[in-house]
Amino acid sequence: MFGRGTWAIVGLAKESLQAFINSLEDRALMVAVSQMAASAITRHLNSDALGINPFSAPRLDEQHAIGLDHQLELAKYATSEQESRSNYSLASEILDSEGYGVTAPHFQIHPTLPWYGLWAVANEWKDISDLASIKEQHSYAVLDRPYKFLHATDKKSVDQDTRGVTAAVRKQVPVLLDFNEGRIYIENSNKKAIYVITERLKQLGIEIVPVAWTYNRPSWPAEILNKLYEATQYQSDFQKRADEATRFKPKEIEKLEDKELESIVAHYFSMTELASELWVGISAPAQLRLHETSQPIAVKEPTNATTLLGMTDDARIFSGSITFQERITFSDKKGEERTFRKDLLSIDLNDQINLTDSGAAMLRGFDIPAFRKDIQREIRKTKEVPSIEQFWSNWLHEMSNAVRTIEASFREILDIDGNEQAGILPMRAPSTEEVLELQNA
Repeated sequence: MFGRGTWAIVGLAKESLQAFINSLEDRALMVAVSQMAASAITRHLNSDALGINPFSAPRLDEQHAIGLDHQLELAKYATSEQESRSNYSLASEILDSEGYGVTAPHFQIHPTLPWYGLWAVANEWKDISDLASIKEQHSYAVLDRPYKFLHATDKKSVDQDTRGVTAAVRKQVPVLLDFNEGRIYIENSNKKAIYVITERLKQLGIEIVPVAWTYNRPSWPAEILNKLYEATQYQSDFQKRADEATRFKPKEIEKLEDKELESIVAHYFSMTELASELWVGISAPAQLRLHETSQPIAVKEPTNATTLLGMTDDARIFSGSITFQERITFSDKKGEERTFRKDLLSIDLNDQINLTDSGAAMLRGFDIPAFRKDIQREIRKTKEVPSIEQFWSNWLHEMSNAVRTIEASFREILDIDGNEQAGILPMRAPSTEEVLELQNA
């Protein structure tokens, strides 16, 4: 978190807040869904499991581990049906342990707003050895030949003698819950992981609402990219830099005296100003089509993109990374007016922007570059380091603002009427008329 990553956005019903708070206060429930219990399940029952830890303690289960004699008891309790857990009488060493999060304050990341954070911890019982090398070593030592040259019966014998070394493999991702906006942010793009996490949140009383980026335009991500490119400024400067790249090595290209312009042509192949006075740059990696029916071509350098887009009249952008900038003018110590560009946010824009099967709208390649710089500047100024709660709540605040900026900018670029719903919206099944319309199209 706090850097470039991929986030899945899922909706939640705002009215489920009280049920969620009630769940956080329930020790019998929280111990069952905790990472302390999930770890015990994986280690003692050799089964994959997902648990949660509070946002401020990603390894809380290890800081206050329960004894081995209680781990199996906890694993059996957590894997039992929720309705039958009332028949269990958990030992006080488990129920009163500090190794799991319980009560709302352990999860709330803002003192007054209904913002919550937690770590979703996936525990997988996995072979962590290089089994192929173990078999090869055993074949050399016992049968004096490589494994591939063994007879079938000998291979079977080696397979039985060389079983892999298994252990619990742990992966965890941050999860942010905003009951004001009705959104959940999960830093993951794996369908299975998103499903398991949302199912766990349902157990905590949260009603999940599938959502998707919705603009009611065919191939709208590519349309946005090409509309931006058609309105780009600095076209002659991009072309000049692309021409130089065909004749010189990167180190041989002379940098421009204008540092602002040099930064633009060095990192982007399109830069467009919106009516909101924000600037949007398109950079590599990107995919381009030279013709409408041709396969996309991947490009890693902005100069290559400029060259390819000028090769045919039909050349179009298929996918790319976009960065939103603010152009700031200031006066230096000499009183001279200067400008610089502040990167506000960046995302990868392509046809994978929705995970329809998971009911999630995606932020791929998402970053808020100024987030770290702004906080470090504030620390130097005030000599105070924010609390962990502030780090998490500030990130959620900035991410929510970034999503609103993206939604509004996409509306502007696509010239969507103010009365038309667009942005991240709840998913719905298309009507019969809409299905027929799509089929005819």
